[in-house]
Amino acid sequence: LVEHHTDIDGTMKFVFECDDNHRIESVALIDGDRHTLCLSCQVGCRMACRFCATGKLGLARSLTAGEIVDQVYQAGTFCGKIHNVVYMGMGEPLANRGPVMASLSILNHGYRFGARRITVSTVGVVPGIQELARRPEQFGLALSLHSPDEALRRELIPLEKRWPLPVLMDALREFDAAGGRRITFEYTMIRGINDDLALAPRLATLASEIRAFVNL
Repeated sequence: LVEHHTDIDGTMKFVFECDDNHRIESVALIDGDRHTLCLSCQVGCRMACRFCATGKLGLARSLTAGEIVDQVYQAGTFCGKIHNVVYMGMGEPLANRGPVMASLSILNHGYRFGARRITVSTVGVVPGIQELARRPEQFGLALSLHSPDEALRRELIPLEKRWPLPVLMDALREFDAAGGRRITFEYTMIRGINDDLALAPRLATLASEIRAFVNL
């Protein structure tokens, strides 16, 4: 741990330095006595989503399973018990599938985190979603959607070109059919870009297909 910052609402940001001097961030969200840790899985990110600061850094390297899990350990020693873990820090988790999948097993089986207390966020790496669907544990899944319109989503998230929304929705249906795990649509409201009221019914239609929770 090389830096620590606490906001007035209690939110904590940790900056960790790796053995090769690269730095990563984790954020602990505080809700009463419950702590949710948003952890990183890569140094930087190559997804280049327009609204994301990390995407402007490019990708330096992916983290090991140990470096991912260690963020939970380090944050826990500083702020107390971690109740929920979200793979929603620096990097695209499903672009670092091997270490991320191993870290999920370590947290679930080694640290005794219930699978329903762990959520993996992705901008839409279809093979990774399918791999998560095949796992027996009921990890949560969050999709960075940000638009129900393919053309607009392509402008915001370049990965849309590789796995367009219809293909992505098929993977989400596969995940939903595996049973018991809620899907969340993450939707960052950007004034004048993706906040047109005409998009709301289309968002609702996509969400209803897979019983997704929408987080604006």
